[in-house]
Amino acid sequence: KVLSIQAHPDKQLAAQLYTERPNVYKDPNHKPEMAVALTDDFEAMCGFRPIYDIASNMLDYPEFTDLIGDVRYEVLQYVAGGKGVNPKPILQKLFHKFITTDDKDIQKNLDKIVKRLGEKESHTDLDNLIIKLSKQFPGDSGIFTPIIFNYLKLKTGDAFYIGANEPHAYIQGEILECMACSDNVVRAGLTPKLKDVDTLVKMLTYKCTMPEVTRGTKKDKNCTLYVPPIDDFAMEIVEVKPGETYNLNEVVSPSVILTLNGAGVLEQGYVQTLPISFGKAAFMSASTSATITADIDGPGLKIVRALSNVHL
Repeated sequence: KVLSIQAHPDKQLAAQLYTERPNVYKDPNHKPEMAVALTDDFEAMCGFRPIYDIASNMLDYPEFTDLIGDVRYEVLQYVAGGKGVNPKPILQKLFHKFITTDDKDIQKNLDKIVKRLGEKESHTDLDNLIIKLSKQFPGDSGIFTPIIFNYLKLKTGDAFYIGANEPHAYIQGEILECMACSDNVVRAGLTPKLKDVDTLVKMLTYKCTMPEVTRGTKKDKNCTLYVPPIDDFAMEIVEVKPGETYNLNEVVSPSVILTLNGAGVLEQGYVQTLPISFGKAAFMSASTSATITADIDGPGLKIVRALSNVHL
C-alpha cells in the first residue's frame, strides 16, 4: 500500500513547528533521506513534474483540470511564454487549489476519472497508477497527485535523495532508507493519519525537476557507496561471496550495520565475534575496524553500513 504524500521540514521550519506544536512535531531537526531500491519493482512519486508535463497532463485528465479552476489559465500562459519566470507561485496555487477542494467535488471528479479510465481499452502507466490509488484510498484527493508529481520506477541498487520540503510518496516495492535523526512528517494525502495541508502547501520548494537516480559509486569490488549532499549520513552496501572475508575500514564516525541477506560472522579482532543473519544489526564505534565473513554454505552476505557522511 502506498505510503502517504508527505514532506519533511528543513531545520528552521522544524524548530518553529516543534515550538508551536510539540505534541505533533516531536523534535527541532530536519529529516532529509535517501532511498535505495532492494527489489526491481520499486515505485515512488517525488517532486513536481516539469510544468510543461503538467500542462500536457491537464489535457489528458480533464477531471483534474476541472478541480483547479482558473489556475489552469495561469499554467497555460506560463507554458505559452513563461521562460525565465519562476513557476513556484503558479504551482503553489495549483497544489493548494486542488488539495483543499471540497470533498464532494473531489469525489464527483474521482468517480468521473475512475469510470472513464475503466472504459479505456488500454492504459498508460499514469492511468494504472491513478486506478491503483483510487482502490487503496477511495475519495482521497491525493489520487490526483501522479498528474503533477514525478513518477519513478527503480531497479535494485538504484537510489535517489529526498531533500527537505520535497513532496514524495512510496508506492510499492522494498527499499533501504537512511535519514537524519527526526520524526517530523507533514502529510497531505493518501493516509488515515493526521494531515497538515496548510503547512505542507507553504513549505514545499515547488522545484520542477526529476530527482537524480544514482547507482552509487563502487568503492571496490564488494562495496558500493551512496553519498547524499548533506552531512548527516551516508551508506555503504557490501556484498561478500560465500566463504570470503571483507574488511570494514575504520572511519571517524560511529556506524550501524544491518544484515540484508545471507549469514556469516562479524569480527572485531580479539574483542568480539557476532553471528549475523537477515535483520540483525550491530553498532561499530568510531575509528574501529571489523571483518565480515560469509558462511561458505550460504548464498553470500549482503550488509549495509550507515554512518555520518565522512565522504563529503
